[in-house]
Amino acid sequence: MQTQEAEVQNLEFLTSTEPNLSARDELLDDFDSEQNRPKNISGRTLLFVYLCVFLALLVLLPKVYISNQIYYHSKDINKMYNKYTALKEEQEHLKRELEKLRYQTYVVDGVE
Repeated sequence: MQTQEAEVQNLEFLTSTEPNLSARDELLDDFDSEQNRPKNISGRTLLFVYLCVFLALLVLLPKVYISNQIYYHSKDINKMYNKYTALKEEQEHLKRELEKLRYQTYVVDGVE
Protein backbone atom coordinates (compact mmCIF):
# COMPACT_ATOMS: atom_id res chain seq x y z
CA MET A 1 0.00 0.00 0.00
CA GLN A 2 2.81 2.37 0.76
CA THR A 3 4.51 1.65 -2.53
CA GLN A 4 1.36 2.56 -4.42
CA GLU A 5 1.11 5.84 -2.53
CA ALA A 6 4.80 6.58 -3.24
CA GLU A 7 4.28 5.87 -6.94
CA VAL A 8 1.28 8.19 -7.00
CA GLN A 9 3.27 10.96 -5.32
CA ASN A 10 6.17 10.49 -7.78
CA LEU A 11 3.74 10.62 -10.69
CA GLU A 12 2.12 13.80 -9.33
CA PHE A 13 5.57 15.39 -8.83
CA LEU A 14 6.63 14.55 -12.38
CA THR A 15 3.46 15.93 -13.89
CA SER A 16 3.70 19.11 -11.80
CA THR A 17 7.34 19.77 -12.85
CA GLU A 18 6.83 19.31 -16.58
CA PRO A 19 5.82 22.96 -17.15
CA ASN A 20 8.88 24.01 -15.19
CA LEU A 21 11.07 21.91 -17.47
CA SER A 22 9.72 23.61 -20.56
CA ALA A 23 10.25 27.03 -18.97
CA ARG A 24 13.79 26.00 -18.04
CA ASP A 25 14.46 24.79 -21.58
CA GLU A 26 13.10 28.06 -22.90
CA LEU A 27 15.37 30.06 -20.60
CA LEU A 28 18.38 27.95 -21.61
CA ASP A 29 17.60 28.50 -25.29
CA ASP A 30 17.35 32.25 -24.71
CA PHE A 31 20.65 32.19 -22.83
CA ASP A 32 22.37 30.24 -25.62
CA SER A 33 21.07 32.61 -28.28
CA GLU A 34 22.25 35.60 -26.25
CA GLN A 35 25.70 34.05 -25.81
CA ASN A 36 25.99 33.38 -29.56
CA ARG A 37 24.94 36.89 -30.56
CA PRO A 38 27.84 38.82 -32.16
CA LYS A 39 29.25 41.55 -29.96
CA ASN A 40 30.47 44.27 -32.29
CA ILE A 41 30.87 47.92 -31.48
CA SER A 42 29.88 50.54 -33.94
CA GLY A 43 32.33 52.90 -35.59
CA ARG A 44 30.65 55.79 -33.89
CA THR A 45 31.28 54.29 -30.45
CA LEU A 46 34.89 53.60 -31.35
CA LEU A 47 35.33 57.18 -32.57
CA PHE A 48 33.82 58.47 -29.32
CA VAL A 49 36.24 56.37 -27.24
CA TYR A 50 39.24 57.58 -29.27
CA LEU A 51 38.06 61.18 -28.89
CA CYS A 52 37.75 60.79 -25.10
CA VAL A 53 41.24 59.28 -24.86
CA PHE A 54 42.68 62.07 -27.01
CA LEU A 55 41.03 64.76 -24.89
CA ALA A 56 42.26 63.13 -21.69
CA LEU A 57 45.81 63.05 -23.04
CA LEU A 58 45.48 66.62 -24.25
CA VAL A 59 44.59 67.72 -20.74
CA LEU A 60 46.89 65.48 -18.72
CA LEU A 61 50.16 65.60 -20.66
CA PRO A 62 50.75 69.36 -20.25
CA LYS A 63 49.95 69.05 -16.55
CA VAL A 64 52.53 66.27 -16.15
CA TYR A 65 55.11 68.27 -18.09
CA ILE A 66 54.53 71.41 -16.02
CA SER A 67 54.65 69.44 -12.77
CA ASN A 68 57.98 67.90 -13.78
CA GLN A 69 59.39 71.30 -14.73
CA ILE A 70 58.32 72.78 -11.40
CA TYR A 71 59.93 69.86 -9.57
CA TYR A 72 63.27 70.22 -11.36
CA HIS A 73 63.32 74.01 -10.99
CA SER A 74 62.62 73.69 -7.27
CA LYS A 75 65.50 71.21 -7.00
CA ASP A 76 67.79 73.75 -8.70
CA ILE A 77 66.55 76.52 -6.42
CA ASN A 78 67.18 74.34 -3.38
CA LYS A 79 70.76 73.63 -4.54
CA MET A 80 71.38 77.34 -5.08
CA TYR A 81 69.93 78.18 -1.67
CA ASN A 82 72.22 75.62 -0.03
CA LYS A 83 75.20 77.21 -1.80
CA TYR A 84 73.98 80.65 -0.71
CA THR A 85 73.78 79.64 2.95
CA ALA A 86 77.24 78.03 2.76
CA LEU A 87 78.66 81.23 1.23
CA LYS A 88 76.97 83.36 3.91
CA GLU A 89 78.53 81.20 6.63
CA GLU A 90 81.91 81.43 4.91
CA GLN A 91 81.52 85.22 4.72
CA GLU A 92 80.84 85.38 8.45
CA HIS A 93 83.88 83.20 9.11
CA LEU A 94 86.07 85.45 6.93
CA LYS A 95 84.75 88.56 8.70
CA ARG A 96 85.73 87.05 12.06
CA GLU A 97 89.17 86.14 10.69
CA LEU A 98 89.60 89.68 9.31
CA GLU A 99 88.56 91.18 12.64
CA LYS A 100 91.00 88.91 14.42
CA LEU A 101 93.84 90.00 12.08
CA ARG A 102 92.92 93.67 12.51
CA TYR A 103 92.95 93.27 16.25
CA GLN A 104 96.36 91.52 16.13
CA THR A 105 97.85 94.23 13.91
CA TYR A 106 96.40 96.94 16.16
CA VAL A 107 97.76 95.29 19.31
CA VAL A 108 101.12 94.49 17.69
CA ASP A 109 101.42 98.03 16.30
CA GLY A 110 100.41 99.44 19.67
CA VAL A 111 103.09 97.44 21.51
CA GLU A 112 105.90 98.51 19.21
